[in-house]
Amino acid sequence: MPQVAVSEPMSGPAAAPSEFERFLTLFDRLVTETSLWIEKTPQDKLDWVPVDTPQMRFGDRISRITIASLFAHVIVASYKWVRYLKDCPDGDTIPLPKDPEMMAQCMTGDTVATARRMHAETMEVLRGYGEAELGKTVRFAGDGSQWSGMGFLWSMWAHHAFHLGNLDTYLRQADVEAPDFFSFDPKVMA
Repeated sequence: MPQVAVSEPMSGPAAAPSEFERFLTLFDRLVTETSLWIEKTPQDKLDWVPVDTPQMRFGDRISRITIASLFAHVIVASYKWVRYLKDCPDGDTIPLPKDPEMMAQCMTGDTVATARRMHAETMEVLRGYGEAELGKTVRFAGDGSQWSGMGFLWSMWAHHAFHLGNLDTYLRQADVEAPDFFSFDPKVMA
């Protein structure tokens, strides 16, 4: 199976990057920026719950929404989904990212270091993707929607971005200055 080449961000006129190359760049930056935000969060705010109502749950996957649990959720979801999409047959259903043990592991000890290690492993799996993974058709168990492999990767990016918005709100409610999202380094994107 041919693998999709991944290049560093371009500095001058060159061929346009492929959709997958753009995805890899934007996904890596999104996760990296999220880790930087969590790193700046005071330890006493990681388990803080600003509003505790029955609506502040994500089903049985996250029953207590905190900054740490949201961060762990997006890291675990990406980690599991990327592997499932790689190995599943065409037409399969991608399950919800439910893994209480992995969530607990991600929230124990140095959360950011664990997340960075898991993200590096996720990026390594992604770099091994080829047309077979990107072109397959999958369904998502959460709502039965149908996606191409590439489309599902973009939905994973959107899932992470959605929860980064949640994290931004939580940080501001905790009186923590949320970083500027558009402060990427390097400035060249996809």
